[in-house]
Amino acid sequence: MDDKEMKDMSYGVKKTDIGSTLSIYLQKRHALNNFHLVEVTSSLWLAGWNQKEPALMNKFHVGDQLLSVNGQPVTTVAEAHTIMEMTPSGVELLLKRMPLAAEYKMHREKEAEDWGMQIRQNRLVDVIHGGIAWTAGLQPFSAEFAEKACSWAITQVNKCPVSVLCRSTDVIWSKINSGKTDALITLQPSEFVNILSNSLLEHPHYEDFVARS
Repeated sequence: MDDKEMKDMSYGVKKTDIGSTLSIYLQKRHALNNFHLVEVTSSLWLAGWNQKEPALMNKFHVGDQLLSVNGQPVTTVAEAHTIMEMTPSGVELLLKRMPLAAEYKMHREKEAEDWGMQIRQNRLVDVIHGGIAWTAGLQPFSAEFAEKACSWAITQVNKCPVSVLCRSTDVIWSKINSGKTDALITLQPSEFVNILSNSLLEHPHYEDFVARS
């Protein structure tokens, strides 16, 4: 994200394409066996994709919901795989962009200012009342998953993905501070991210499917 785009955004919740529906067209060879999909709450979710396949780059986000393949609604991995396998050529994926996510834009006057939040690994665990993060609208346990409140997990910083397997708090802070006085963070319910990451770890080549900056 360039400086102009960061400056053009108002502080607090940022309206983006989150929750929007979009179609992505791929050749069959680029789609088949190149996604790690997870069944959660009777829906299909994207946990990762083959990072060695150039045709897939800059098209997907962890937490995207797969609605249909070639116009056929899908709710299981088997359904999606069968349709992709049977198609003679192209594959059309209908996605909903990170429908469980929220984005917040934060600004500080000086780089030395504290952001006013506590992070453990990739989890937002606390927000200081009256601080920068608080003013931007962040609340530590305001996420909801499966009709229960939970904490937030950071999955993107300044539009760059954070690995769902990230366990380094220092890495997260480095990404947040890279914007110096501005930061845009994307969060998703931690319980949801846990399910995606645990499933991804079961993939025999999970290292190749982890979205990272």
